[in-house]
Formats: sequence, C-alpha cells, structure tokens
Amino acid sequence: MIRLYRLDGTEFLLNVDLIGQVNSTAGTVITLLSGERIEVKNTEADVVAKMKAARQGRHEEDRQTDEAPESEERAGRFFKR
Repeated sequence: MIRLYRLDGTEFLLNVDLIGQVNSTAGTVITLLSGERIEVKNTEADVVAKMKAARQGRHEEDRQTDEAPESEERAGRFFKR
C-alpha cells in the first residue's frame, strides 16, 4: 500500500498491485487495472518511487519470513513499521 493525496488534499492508501499505469500531463493520473482513473496531487516520480519502495519492501519481507532472525537487532528491524 502506498499513501497518496487526491486533488482536494484527501489522503488515501492504494494497493500497488492494482495500478496498471501512471501518467502525468497536466496532473498525475493513475489508471487501475480495472480501468478506473484516479487523479492525485503526487508527482509521477513520487508515485513510481513509492511503488518501487513498496514492492522492494514486500520482497524483503518475503525473504526474511523464510529465515530465522539471527539476532534481536535483526528481529527488531523485521517487525518495525
């Protein structure tokens, strides 16, 4: 999930797996896989950076759940949000 802002300033969370494409012309428009379009205040670069971070975080969690924590420090990093 990524945190974004609608044009009216309302904050919302969006599941990155539902995003089909991100375009920016006069503003940033996210087109979901369903075809629904959402206009946001965030820049295209910001949306893409948030998507990459969310996906990298998910892959990191997938790797770490298969491994036993080696130390309390590592376990703390895994469970912090």
